[in-house]
Amino acid sequence: MAEQAAGRARRVVDELHTTISSALRVLDDAELDSAKARLSSDRGDYYLEAAGEHLSRLQRRCSDNAELVGELTRHLERASQAIADAHGLLQDADTSDPELASEVAQLKPRLAVVGEMIDLAKPMAQLTAQHVGSAQLAAQHVTPPSLLEPVTLERSIATAGKELGRADEDVRLLENVVDHAAANARQSACIASEITDNARRRIAEQGRGQVPRQAATAGGSPAR
Repeated sequence: MAEQAAGRARRVVDELHTTISSALRVLDDAELDSAKARLSSDRGDYYLEAAGEHLSRLQRRCSDNAELVGELTRHLERASQAIADAHGLLQDADTSDPELASEVAQLKPRLAVVGEMIDLAKPMAQLTAQHVGSAQLAAQHVTPPSLLEPVTLERSIATAGKELGRADEDVRLLENVVDHAAANARQSACIASEITDNARRRIAEQGRGQVPRQAATAGGSPAR
C-alpha cells in the first residue's frame, strides 16, 4: 500500500513540475508582450491586451497546480497511514524465530526512512501550494482597467514570476524527497514479500513434518 501511494505521489510531482514549467512559459509570454506594449507607439493596446490574456491563462495553470497539490497530499496521507499500519504489524510480529527476527530488523529501518521522507514531503507540498496561490493572486490583480497602467501590469508579472520561481524550486526538492521515499517503499515491499513467502514456507514445512508423526502414532496404536 505504501509502495503504491508513494509511486502515485511521484507521478503527481512529475505533473506538478510540467504544469509549473508551462506556467513559467506563459509568464514569459506575458512579460514579452508587456515590454512590446511599452515600446510600441501604435500597437501598445494590442500588446497590453495580449499580456492580459496570457495572465488569464496563467490563472488556469495555477488552478491546475492547486488541484495537483491536493491530489499529492492525499497520496502522501495514504502512504503515511500504510507506514503506520506496517509498523503496527511489525511490533506484533513473533520474533522468537531468528530468521524472522532478522528479516523484521531489515524492514524496520527501511520503513522509517519512507516515513521520514513522507513527513518531509507534506509541508513542502503545502509550501508549493502557497507560492502558486500567491502567483495566481498576482495575476488576478490584472483587470481590464489595470491594463491601462503598465506599472501595475509589470508589478503583477514580477510578483507572479517570483512566486512561480519559488514553487519551481519547491517541486524540484519534492522530486528528490518523493523519489527517495518511493525507492525505499519499493525495497520495503520486496522485503515484506520475502517475509510473507518465508513465513508460508515455514508453515508448510511444519505441516509436512507433522504428517509423518501423526501417521506413526496411528500405526502404533494397539488393535481392539
